[in-house]
Amino acid sequence: MAAQHKRDYYEVLGLDRSAAQEQIKQAYRQLAMQWHPDRNSAADATDRFKEIAEAYAVLSDETKRRAYDTTGHAGVSERWSTEDIFRDFDFGDFFGGRMGDVWSVFGDMFPGRTARSKVSPQGADLRYDLHLTLDDAAKGGERVIKLTRSDICKTCGGNGAKPGTKPVSCSECHGTGEKQQVRADKTMRVVTLTTCTRCNGRGLFIESPCVTCKGSGLQFLPHSIKVQIPAGVEHGMLLRLAGQGEAGPQGAPPGDLLVRIYIQPHATLKRDGDDLYAVMPISLPDAALGTKVTVPCLEDEKVIVTVPPGTQNGTMLRARGKGMPRLHGRGKGDLYVVVEVKTPTDLTSRQRELLREFKMEASKKAAATGS
Repeated sequence: MAAQHKRDYYEVLGLDRSAAQEQIKQAYRQLAMQWHPDRNSAADATDRFKEIAEAYAVLSDETKRRAYDTTGHAGVSERWSTEDIFRDFDFGDFFGGRMGDVWSVFGDMFPGRTARSKVSPQGADLRYDLHLTLDDAAKGGERVIKLTRSDICKTCGGNGAKPGTKPVSCSECHGTGEKQQVRADKTMRVVTLTTCTRCNGRGLFIESPCVTCKGSGLQFLPHSIKVQIPAGVEHGMLLRLAGQGEAGPQGAPPGDLLVRIYIQPHATLKRDGDDLYAVMPISLPDAALGTKVTVPCLEDEKVIVTVPPGTQNGTMLRARGKGMPRLHGRGKGDLYVVVEVKTPTDLTSRQRELLREFKMEASKKAAATGS
């Protein structure tokens, strides 16, 4: 049904827009029981039931509800799922646990789903802290890191059973991985599903565990993993290596390896984005007369910077293209050299005499120019 032709979700559930979550849940229970096709023979019962379930799927989730309140149906179109419909309780609560009956109603809303399937979780992600120098970050390139992680057991192939045997269906849950507890609640039966403790929800039981992995299906092994470091990588950046994390349970895909970059402080250079900063002390005469200074930079490069005559303390001189490689573009940043003029403290008699002469000449010039 197109979004513009759908009824307002609050109208569908017969609620005011300020309704609390408990009111939404109660309205949903009552209407779902009233309009389920097994209980209602009306020609539009199935459509009404789907409409009620969709309204609940959106309004029972605070985030989706806010989006709907702001933008209407367009804000939540196709953004709700079966998990939203089954939030807080199952339709089996209403109909004695006959989940197949419920899924048959939603068949065209979720194509290809004939039963509420279990989703195997992905393996856990791993984190590795990689420490680099500023030179390393500028060059980039390949690094090899070593770690120990879980892998599918090579002896049993991951099923946890001793070679020559295989897991069998759990006798406690009959292969479902879940146990049902049914209790009467006024006019309805409440079905509670819990994970089977004998098989831990797998539905399979291992009678003869693998001696290598002790039935877990996993073994911990050392690995050497190549990591490609982009030139210009920044401190704190996270590099994700897909599929290099812990092995997934029961054949699920492995997790990822997250490599966090830590860049060690440089002895003379400070970084700000793509630019580098260095402090260069010069003498008072050099600041007055001008000079050239050699600034140590990355990878032992020596950058020559011209200090113009009359340079003041704190002046910033730029050497273009002598900074860090631009991570998301071409070229490099710049190197900024901050001039630090050093005032002499241990003068000889001759130096004092020359400075006095300099002072006298400066005073005469100032008097002559009126400055």
